[in-house]
Formats: sequence, C-alpha cells, structure tokens
Amino acid sequence: MKKTSLAFALLAFAVLLPVPAAHAQRGKNAQPAVEMTDAGKAAEARYSAMQKALKVEIEAALPRQYDSRTAAWKQAIEAQEAASREASVKAGEVGKLERDLQSLQQLEESAKLPPKTFADAQEEMSEILARGDSNPKLAELLKSEAAFQAHIQKERSQLNKKIEDARKKATQAKSALPAATKAAEAAKQASQRATANAWQAMDAMGMGAVLGSNALDGKLARYTVITEATPRGLAKFAEQSPEHEKLIEQLLAAEGLMLQMLVADGPNGGKYAEAIEIYSDIQKTSSKAKNGIYQKLAMAVSLGHAVPINKRTPTANTSGELIDPVQRYLSYEKWYSEGELQPGFKDLCVWNMVMAVDGTDPDEVYEWGREMLRTLRPDCIPRDGNTSVFVDVVDKEIAYTSANVKRDNPEAHVMQNILWNGGICGRRAFFGRFILRAYGVPATARSQPGHATLAHWHPDGWQTRLGGNWGPGNRGRYARMNRTRSQPYGADLNFLASSQARADEAGFMRVKRAQWIGALVGEAPKPGFITPAMASRNNNNNKKNRNAAEPKPIFWNDLALYEQQRIITKLHAAGKQTVPNVRSSVAMASGATGKANVDRAGIITIPSAATSSPLENTFRQMRSGPKETVAFIKDMSGQTLLHLSRYSRPEDTFEYRFEAPRAGKYQLAAKVATPSPSGTLFVSANHAPAVELELPYTLGQWDTTTPIEIELKAGTNVLKFHGPARVTMGEFKLTPTN
Repeated sequence: MKKTSLAFALLAFAVLLPVPAAHAQRGKNAQPAVEMTDAGKAAEARYSAMQKALKVEIEAALPRQYDSRTAAWKQAIEAQEAASREASVKAGEVGKLERDLQSLQQLEESAKLPPKTFADAQEEMSEILARGDSNPKLAELLKSEAAFQAHIQKERSQLNKKIEDARKKATQAKSALPAATKAAEAAKQASQRATANAWQAMDAMGMGAVLGSNALDGKLARYTVITEATPRGLAKFAEQSPEHEKLIEQLLAAEGLMLQMLVADGPNGGKYAEAIEIYSDIQKTSSKAKNGIYQKLAMAVSLGHAVPINKRTPTANTSGELIDPVQRYLSYEKWYSEGELQPGFKDLCVWNMVMAVDGTDPDEVYEWGREMLRTLRPDCIPRDGNTSVFVDVVDKEIAYTSANVKRDNPEAHVMQNILWNGGICGRRAFFGRFILRAYGVPATARSQPGHATLAHWHPDGWQTRLGGNWGPGNRGRYARMNRTRSQPYGADLNFLASSQARADEAGFMRVKRAQWIGALVGEAPKPGFITPAMASRNNNNNKKNRNAAEPKPIFWNDLALYEQQRIITKLHAAGKQTVPNVRSSVAMASGATGKANVDRAGIITIPSAATSSPLENTFRQMRSGPKETVAFIKDMSGQTLLHLSRYSRPEDTFEYRFEAPRAGKYQLAAKVATPSPSGTLFVSANHAPAVELELPYTLGQWDTTTPIEIELKAGTNVLKFHGPARVTMGEFKLTPTN
C-alpha cells in the first residue's frame, strides 16, 4: 500500500465528517449486544483477510535468525544479568555500611537533645488533635505525669543501648567500607562490560537492519492497528454508517497517523476507530488542530478519551456525565494559547501529553484550580520550570488526616472538599495530580505497598512525589503504576525506562518496531525488565511472588528492552537524560515590605505584607520539620502577600504600625482568600480588647470581609491580628465612618 504522509492524513480527516451535535453523549448509555449485520460481517472478513495478508508479507521480509548467534546473545544476556545482580549486591553492601555510620551519628545527635517534658508531650498532643488526627499511645501516657516520666527514662535507657550497639557496627563499617567500595566499583565495571558484550552479541544477530529501517513501518502499523482494534471491533464500528467505514479506510491508509498513535501506546482499550472519530471531530471543530503542538494535543485527547471518561462531579450529582473530548481539546487549546499552562507543555510528546489531558475533573474545575493557586498559594507556582513545585501545595494546604472527611459538602467538587478537609494518601495524591493537570503537567498514579503516591513529568525526567523514590521501597517491593495509561508497565521502573528512552525519537523507533514484530509473531508483551516474579527483592517472603513464574526469554521483546537500555545508557553518558531526585524550589519572599497610604477621602490602605512585626517568615518546629506559620509569599506579579498557615496558633500574631490622619471610628475590611469555611481573625486596635473579623469562605479566591468597626487615634496606631486561620491576605482598608 502506498505510504501516506501525516500532513495528508490530517487534511483527509479535517474534511471527512461533520461535527456531531453532542460529543459528550458518545458512549453514555450502554447498548445491548446485537448481532452484526451482513455488511458488518463482510467488513470483519475483509479486515481479517488484510490482517493475515500483512502478517505473511511482514514475516517474509524479516531477517533469518541463526540459532548459534541467538544462543550467543542469550548467553551474553545471562552473563549480563548475573553481573548486574552482583553489582547490585555489592552496592547494597556499601549502602548498608554507610547507613551503619549514619545511624550512629543520628543516634548521638538524638542523645544531645534534652528529654521530652510532660508539657512538650501535651503540646504535641494538642497539635495532633488540632489536625483532626489521633495518637492513642501518647494519649495513654499523658494520663499520668509519673507514668510519662517513667516512659521517658525507659526510652533514654534504650537509646543508650542502641548507641552502644551502633558504635560497634560503625567501627566494623569504618574498617570494612574501603574494601567494600573497591569491590562495588569492580562489580559495576564488570556489569558495564557484560552489558556492552550483550549489545555486541545482539548486533551480531543481524536484526539491526530491520529495526533501523522504516521500510516495514506502513505494514507494521496497519497490522498492529487491526490486531489491537480487532477485525470485529473495526467491523462493528464500520457497520454503523458509511461515514464510519470511510473513517477506518482513511486511518488504515494514513501511515504517519497510525505510527503517531502506536508510538504513543495507542488509544485506551484498543479503540482506534473511536479515537479517530474524536480526532476527526476535533479537526473539523478547530482550524489550529492540524499542525504543531495543537495537532499533538488533538491526538493526545483522542487517544486518552477513546474510552469515554466519567466526569468527577460532586457526590450529590448522580447524573453520570462524561467528559466531552472535543471540549477538552478546545479548553487546553485555549489555555495554552493564553499562556495558562506550564512552559514545558509545548515540548511534550503525544505519549506524555495524553497523561495531562485524560483527567476526570471538569474543565471548569481545572480553571478554578489555577485561580485558587494564583491567589491562595502563588508560591506553589514554579518560576523556573520545576513542575514539582506545583505539588508543594499538597503539603502546605492538604492536612494528612481522614478525621474531617465527614465534613465534606456533597454539593461541592471533590477537589474543593479535599482542600478544605484534607485526607490521607489517596485524597492527597488525587489533589496533586489534579493541580498538575490543571497546568498541563502529565501525571499518573503510582502505588507503593500500602501507600498512594503520584509520578509527574519534569523537564529533567519523570519524578515521584508524596512517597518514596523510583524502585523498591523499604519493604522490598516495587511501586506499581496504576492508571489507565501507565498501568500496563507494571513496576514503576519499567514506566520510567520507557519515558527516558523516548527522548531519542529515532532510537526509540527501533524499540517500537521490535515490540510490534514481537506481537506479530505471537510473543507476549514484556513492558520492562521488572517482571511480575521480580515484584519483590525478597521473593521468599512473598507467597504471591513465590508462585509467580518468570516468563521465558522472548526474542523480539527482549531485543526491544536491550535497545531501550542502550538508548538510556547513551543519553546518560551524554548528560542528556538523568534521574535526579528533583524536589521543590519554592522561593519565599524575604520578608515584610510596603507601607500604608491614605487617600484624599481619608481611607487608609495597608498592604498585607507591610507588617511592623514580624519582619521575616516565622516557623514552628514540628516532628516532620519546621512549618511556616506567618509567611510572606509573592504572587505572579511580584507583589508580596501575607499568608497565615494551617499550622498557626493564637500566639502567632502580626502587627501593622501606621499613621491615621484623624481620630474616630473606622470600618475595617480585608481582601482575603480562604480554603475553608471556618476561618476567623481577631484584631485589636492600640491594645484594646480584640474583636472578631469573620472570614468568608472564598474557595481560595479573592473576596472581601464584612466590615467591622474599630476606633483609631490621630497619629500612630497599631493593629494586631491573630488567628488561627488559613488565609492569604491582599490588603486592609480602613474607611472613616463620618
């Protein structure tokens, strides 16, 4: 079949079909199974015949496999795997010795700290209760000061014993570390040599010509699309109308379009026909969707929404709405063109972009999320492209507790409830992925044993947040990807490897060709080196893993993985692809700034950051580290705002010293943004009794408080505020009442 360019395919689909009246109705109601029509049966036979013919043609064009060369490669693989395991063991031994040294240092530092007092424990308990959490063990100890002191003395005695044991281990570690380090480096070099030998044996098999050539791409693409969609699936779509049948014909003739879909792992559920219908609708709706980033966006939406996505709505809404894929495209097109998305969005490949646009939250809630972040926590919007900064809002604003979930408002959106009431790992990870996608950052769910985390795109490579790093955790088991697009990769390291290799587009085509050929000859898919039987580093302690059989070596899919490994190694050597443990780089404002001013009407305006006390950010030391209480943060225009955090207490005060033109009564109102409906500030003018300034529930957006009356004197005045309250403040206005 004649090769069709991607540009030609785009034009063909742009004029093929009229726009449906209601895209969101696609797939809304499940239809009962009906027998295929004669036309459908004929189409199924035609697609099946095409599939079989393509398989024969492709197999005839594949290079001959020589048993001796294949055997040599498999031996080289076994040697490489053994060397890799040895290098891992030696590196682990070094790591253990280093941890033994660090453990002694940490224990000795703990011994220098004064023992926790009964008052300290009471304060800690009050913090736990304020977060809506609980600690039954600590609560039991606090019933009696004598029992508490006995517990502290026992802990101290145990600590001294731990230090003695750690000192012995540290002495042994210090002696053994040089030799262990030398052995680890030797094992690492042996592993690198074994890997190079495996690549050399792989190249000697003579498969490089077919993997490095695009000669079979058109046939491979058509065969793979038909196979993954299934002839029956295509036929059932085609029989619905002549227009549907033409859509499939156009798709199977558009080599560039099929390859773009396949390199991006295809549409959800193998729904190629449904994906191309969405793509056609988008092309018809938007003139921008034919080229560049907008074409990639159109394809990403089509792949991610081929299986209809249920819209996440307030719990009170049981209508079962679906995300409208065409509107989803139009929203992201608008947001990108207006500069609402993170700068790296323009550089995303389709594979990455799908994971930015396939969220379940409504478009208007994404818009709320961006406005909320700009207003309430603008310090969690990166200025340097570090997309991990977005996730900082989770630690800053989402309390780690499930005690308050019962307060959720069924009429409010899930994300607004999470911002208000917090949640444990699952809800926090939901919010993290939500805010990332609101800014066009690809994100997906990642499950550690007993804990929900997330992974997200970063300019320097995909990162993990809200949990451990890539690979096996403390329990020895690998974290797993568990969203529609990432789940087929299984272990998180498999997903990470694929994301890294895609940086070399030409090289990655060798990987995909090997995978497509493997599927054609009947091999089971193998998404990475970490197989189900390797889910734990300690298989003997895991019944499920003991019973899991390691898959037999498979030729083409193993070729794909070793090609992928070679790409990653070369990128690492060139410094183009690393796996840094990137974390946030939030830059807080340096401190108080600005001053009060008075207009001709005598109205006094005080910027929230124009405090006379404190002049710098304040923190409270907690078990998990220092937490901000009164914080100065900058918005996107560079203006400094004052934020009173969820960790604040009544003793965390802030003051304003200013001049009033005349004495009298004034109406005080504040421009505020609050994430919960229970916030209150208390204000005292010139040491008078404090009065309550009730805060409106603004969903994290700007609003103004109901004015309260206070009395000022002519000349210098001091307003003193305290919470606790979660609030970002813009400015205060004092309007004379007469």
